Parts: sequence; C-alpha cells; structure tokens
Amino acid sequence: MRVQVILNPWADRGRGATQATVIQQVAQQYGGVDLVQTDRPGHAVELARQAADDGYDLVVAAGGDGTISDVVNGLMRGSKAIAKLGIIPIGSGNDLAWSLKIPTDVETAVHQLFTGAPKTIDLARIEDDHGRFRIVDNNVGIGFDAVVVIATENITRIHGFLMYLTAVLRTIATYSQMPKVTAYFDDEEVEQTIMMISFGVGPRGGGGFLLTPDAKQHDDLVDTLTANKMGRLSMISLLLKVFNGSHVHSKLVTMRQSKQIRVRSDRPMPIHTDGEMFAYPQDNVREVTVTSLPAAIEVIVNGEIRD
Repeated sequence: MRVQVILNPWADRGRGATQATVIQQVAQQYGGVDLVQTDRPGHAVELARQAADDGYDLVVAAGGDGTISDVVNGLMRGSKAIAKLGIIPIGSGNDLAWSLKIPTDVETAVHQLFTGAPKTIDLARIEDDHGRFRIVDNNVGIGFDAVVVIATENITRIHGFLMYLTAVLRTIATYSQMPKVTAYFDDEEVEQTIMMISFGVGPRGGGGFLLTPDAKQHDDLVDTLTANKMGRLSMISLLLKVFNGSHVHSKLVTMRQSKQIRVRSDRPMPIHTDGEMFAYPQDNVREVTVTSLPAAIEVIVNGEIRD
C-alpha cells in the first residue's frame, strides 16, 4: 500500500512540525510513508490532488480540521474521492477525528492507518452566488459561529478548546449582526431574522460544541441549527446547553435535517467551512447552497464511527 502523509507544520499553533519524526518512525514498522509538508495556506489541496493523481492508495492529513478539509478537497473528483483518506489529528479542534473515533495520540493514530478499516462517510458541497464552491467534511457556519472563527484568528497565546471558548465569549460581548434570511430546507421555505445557521455533516464543532448533536456521517442528510435573533443573556444560556447538546429542546432554535439547503441574506454573510473562513463580510456573499454528498469518501477508522 502506497501512503502519503501531508503534514501541516503550523497545525495547533506550530506544534505540528514536531510530529514529523514520530510519524515516520512509527510508520516504518509497516514499510514507511512518503511525508510532505505544507508551506502555505491551501497547499494541502494541491498536494492531495497530486498524490491522488500519482496513484497513492491512502492520503493522510496530519493536522487540524482545516488541513483535513484541504486534503479532502484535493482528493475529490466530482462527488467522489479517488483515494482513501487517513487522519492524524494534531489540530486545535480535531472535531472530525472525534466523530470518527480517531485517537489524538499521534503514535496510536499512525498505527491505526495500517491496522484500521475503511469506512464510507458523507460529505457536503457549499456554493455561493459568485460561483465559488468547497467540499465540506464536518460543518458550515453562517453568522455568529463564523464570527467566532474570525475572532480565533487574533488569539495567539492559547490553543485548543480554550481558544474557541474565549472566542465565543468575546463574540457574545460584541455581536450585533442579525441578518434577515430566506432559507429553503429542501421544500420548506423559512423567512426570519437569525443569529446563526449551523450546518453539520458531523455533530461537533469548535473543539467541543455539539451544535448538531444528532448529525451522522452516513445518512445522506445535513443537520442544521437555526438560532433566532436573541440578546446576550440568551446567548450565554444557549452556550451552556450546547456543551451537551441539550439546546436542541430550546425554543430559541430549530433543528432540521435536509439534503439541500439554500440561504439568501439581506446583507453579506460571514461563513466558515470546517473551521476556516469561506467568506468574510467584505466578500459580499449573500446566497449559498449546501448539498449533501452521500457516501463520498472512504476514511480509515478503527471500528464504528459515532452514531
């Protein structure tokens, strides 16, 4: 089996670089891997595309959720990937790895690449009104949670879940953008003012927030959380419930499952995909469509994924 590992040395605020030797030493027991490192944003997309074209059987993302997302985008051809995906989670959030029960211990994760089995999972595709698109493996956020991602870009001294929590609290203190949207969840039309819409192929985002706790990565559905316009005290109350997923019973939110969602806003929308910014407000994106891609990629896991 030919394996290429694409390592983001800047993952988890620069801690990724220290893992290259560990990965190669453990992999040597199984015949070794070809390891390459990214040197700029988006480079993992190019490397993964080239690895697939070069005939690698398994292409491994060693990094955080953003690196995994880039590798997935590089492997996709139409609605299917042309090589299997492996994951060595060394990021700040590691949300997709959590959903797939992939261990965050680097040595254990490398062993699993060679001893685990492929599992087919869904992906999603987002396209905006400028014709840009991206493949999504875990989640999309419009509004509040995208502004949280912007806030993390200015936090440098802490990492992991604490970084995301700090960004959430800062955003609650300042957030005032409540767009009016018209949204189509399959055949259901909804018009309302929102705090955010979160889309989940998987259940977790931000390193520990169960925004779409019932999302499954093998049901051909995208789960959504639509949060109503609300004040700061209600935001804090909702935040406390998101930790364990009990917010799904709140009157402040509506949970849905759909194959396709289209959202049109009265103002530019901040949007993140898999924890990385897809559109800043200055990009003037006012409409997006998110579509489920069923059974789109095979991922090496050890046992059953979270259900």
